[in-house]
Amino acid sequence: MSKQKLYPYTMLVPGLLLFTVFFIIPTFQGMYYSFTAWDGFTARWVGMENFQSFFMQSELTKIVKNTILFTIVTSIFKVLFGLILAVLLSRKWTAVGYVQTIFYAPVILSNIAVGLIFVSLLHPETGIVNMTLRGIGLENLVRDWLHDRTIALYSASAVEIWKWSGFNMIILLAGIQTISGSYYEAANIDGATAWQKFIHITFPLIMPAFNNILLLNLIGGLKVFDIIFATTGGGPGTATEVINTWIYKSYGSGFLGEASAGGFILAFMVALVAVPTFSLLRRREVEL
Repeated sequence: MSKQKLYPYTMLVPGLLLFTVFFIIPTFQGMYYSFTAWDGFTARWVGMENFQSFFMQSELTKIVKNTILFTIVTSIFKVLFGLILAVLLSRKWTAVGYVQTIFYAPVILSNIAVGLIFVSLLHPETGIVNMTLRGIGLENLVRDWLHDRTIALYSASAVEIWKWSGFNMIILLAGIQTISGSYYEAANIDGATAWQKFIHITFPLIMPAFNNILLLNLIGGLKVFDIIFATTGGGPGTATEVINTWIYKSYGSGFLGEASAGGFILAFMVALVAVPTFSLLRRREVEL
């Protein structure tokens, strides 16, 4: 191969080097340590014991249930709110650009910062949410939003939904803006209602973008850590404990091999959800 043909491939070297150092090597190291009793300095081979320990823990069912519930709730509402905002803000009206920016702004904030902000807002005594409810005479709705076992997970889910709905909005809005206006002109001539135009024109034509954000939200929900960690820390008890917070606590407690095993189990769960979901959504996209 001539130098001229080889030259473009040399541009890949820096990226491949970084990818190898910061992803490939740590991945294989983690895979090795998941089969060992590793204390950060020495590693003793223990085979499948770490994986067995993960599946035998008493809180496993609760942790997996919390992870799945968080994923389902947040994915549904992030996509739904993103779709509604995208449709509303795709129309031309005064200051629409500023409104889009306002709804997108939470996306650029740090997850930890957002979590800490909502810890303050949802404080049972001094938080603005409860203070507002008391001020308008709705004391019966006052709750300890982040420490009540029955609603803590949903409160953390609401924070996640607030932060990422704007991201979904932007992706779907970009899809809507690529649709030719001639489709809507023809629909207007035929007397189609706004709902009919959405069902038969807008939604089918943004299906690729819709499928992508749905898959991204499912993966992000299963991998959630920082929002839960910053708002509830996995508590009270295990009411909001998810797989990644359990992994973090295992590392902190010195069970490094077991935590590595948990990370690979989580990766397998993500693949188990993502691959068939992607296949199903792609098949539906082709059918439409």
